Amino acid sequence: MRVLQMMPVYAPAWQYGGPVLSVSRLAEGLVRQGIDTRVLTTNGGLPQLPPEQLGRPLLRNGVRVTYFPVDRPKGPIHSKALLAALPTALEGVDLLHISAIWQPLGIPVQRAALARGIPVLASLRGALGPYSRRQGWWKKIPWYFMRERPLLQQAAGLHVTTRQEERELAGLDLRSPRFLLPNPLDLQTLRPDPALGLRWRAQRGLDATTPLLLVCGRQHHKKGLDLLPAAMAPLANRPWTLLLVGADDDGSGARLRANFGRAGLGDRLHWIDTLPAEDLAGVYNAADLLLLPSRHENFGNVVVEAMACGAAVLISDRTGVGDDLIEAAPADFGAVLPRHAGIWSRWLAVWLQAPRRAGLTTAAWAAQRYSQEHVALDALRIYSDILQNSPTRARRP
Repeated sequence: MRVLQMMPVYAPAWQYGGPVLSVSRLAEGLVRQGIDTRVLTTNGGLPQLPPEQLGRPLLRNGVRVTYFPVDRPKGPIHSKALLAALPTALEGVDLLHISAIWQPLGIPVQRAALARGIPVLASLRGALGPYSRRQGWWKKIPWYFMRERPLLQQAAGLHVTTRQEERELAGLDLRSPRFLLPNPLDLQTLRPDPALGLRWRAQRGLDATTPLLLVCGRQHHKKGLDLLPAAMAPLANRPWTLLLVGADDDGSGARLRANFGRAGLGDRLHWIDTLPAEDLAGVYNAADLLLLPSRHENFGNVVVEAMACGAAVLISDRTGVGDDLIEAAPADFGAVLPRHAGIWSRWLAVWLQAPRRAGLTTAAWAAQRYSQEHVALDALRIYSDILQNSPTRARRP
């Protein structure tokens, strides 16, 4: 079986958020299972790639990745070079797994695959959720009906990462079958390591015993960080430190720091810019509690990453992975709460009386459920199901 993964940007363009990490981890997991997996992408966000490495397959963590040059460095991602190479790139491909909703480059790639009778599995990755649809709705509504929906109706399947994401498709009248496949963890680095956590704190000048609360990921309105000052202000008499790790996308981080300063809590806040994925194990092992008050999160990579390293988590009930935690996670994982500052403050007040990490039981649960091996095997079953039942495959020349 040959699988082509397509995404307009790819690792190590981490600044584009969780989907880049999730797609790359899935591709690497599939390769480890012996699946011929290739990636078609651009050098968007990767100006450091030398010109001689573009347009030819490179090995990245065992995956054959071909980066094509973008037509312009800013704005929507287009690549004439990638489109010109499609006939060659699609040769011998059994299935296209694409993550490109709202991306113009994804449209001709899907059309080319369908024209060749190659089944398409479309990863939605929250792009059709209510929060995303409301952003720039005046552009997205006509684009959806004229460009995205006709292709999604022809897809062999729609890849959702959580049941929340599947529920959010109600009303969109998409008839293609849904396939539930969570995002995978890289357990080669993400595991409990108390000594690593202590070293990381020492290197950053953070006290070894003060409860460390963590916000990890890009700082954006969607992440709901404006809830935190009101939730934390009543807890000023308790010892705690809040660590922010990630880039400030839209000024949300700057506003958060300003509001903590106005509340007299500016000295409790530490901020580090985006870290490479391979450096996150130290952060997660140093932290006691991850906070994710998102307005919408189709999955929540940072949640399971933190849990895999033994940290507890406090997340909003608009986070996709929250369904799994409520139904199946060990009781000490933390909490899934409504987005209400008072409710968060009261929960944190109780937790700070006896701060504790989730520990090994929760880490083992996350590792088993979301490991690259486990998710890759599930993906392989989905691919096999599609190939056995897809009418487009039957029409291939």
